[in-house]
Amino acid sequence: MKKICLFLAGFLLAVCTAQNAAARGETGIGLRLTPDGGGFTGKFFMDRNLAIEAQLNAGGVLGWEDGTSFNAVALVEYHIILPRPEWRIFFGGGVHAGVWDHNNSRYDFETRRYNDDREGIFGIDGIGGVEYKFRKAPVGLSADIKPAVNFLREANFFPHNMFGFSARFYL
Repeated sequence: MKKICLFLAGFLLAVCTAQNAAARGETGIGLRLTPDGGGFTGKFFMDRNLAIEAQLNAGGVLGWEDGTSFNAVALVEYHIILPRPEWRIFFGGGVHAGVWDHNNSRYDFETRRYNDDREGIFGIDGIGGVEYKFRKAPVGLSADIKPAVNFLREANFFPHNMFGFSARFYL
């Protein structure tokens, strides 16, 4: 519970701090698509190179064998602007929290109830990728890899939403 409270406090701090970035017109809001689902993304630039990204992701929705999930992610990213300024690479890390249903629900005839293999998840994420921001339109496209590890039940790899493609509209 303490970890979830720290996550929420950090997320709220990121949102409050991002209001300053939004006033400078450096906030992007959009969609993130992954091979097993997708969700929403918001990127808030603190300065030219430092950004905070928030994501709401649904994973495993396309019938994967390891179940479905829904999680919130908060990431801090460092952006390196390449010689062509519309291109940048980024890397960073953060935390996630949510729910993972392992699709192992089955009816137990002895107890006359369903055994649900649903668990709360909390863990760390890494992220790395490339982004292209159009010069004449307030649109950015990015591709990333975001591996994650869960820590609540036991430390294990979290396979959902690992590869992503995002499209953001910058305000």
